[in-house]
Amino acid sequence: MTTLIVIIVLISLITPSIFLIKFAKGARAHNERNVQRKMILSSGTPAQALINSIQQTNAQVDDQPEVLLDLSVSKPEGGTIHTVVRTVIPIISIPTFQKGNIIEVKHMTIDNELKFEVVGAYIP
Repeated sequence: MTTLIVIIVLISLITPSIFLIKFAKGARAHNERNVQRKMILSSGTPAQALINSIQQTNAQVDDQPEVLLDLSVSKPEGGTIHTVVRTVIPIISIPTFQKGNIIEVKHMTIDNELKFEVVGAYIP
């Protein structure tokens, strides 16, 4: 019986610690992603993109909707690059982000991958 009580106490002490570690890792990754997004928006190469489609996800950030934007980005030398960007847009800007509209984006190569960010996106 004593062993069972010890096990229950240990589990009750360990479980919150595991949750906190996972939460801290998730928060750190989220903060790193926001730093990366801000870097792309401040130092990235500007381009224009055609919105092929927009789809709202089930997530929100500070009551602003997260969306998936299917974009065709115009390259300066001609041609286009197809990409899908997950971003949060200010609710007041929803009319700007509709299929067929042209929006401003910035891009940068990070870790050998071309990454895009939407100018005017909401970043907490």
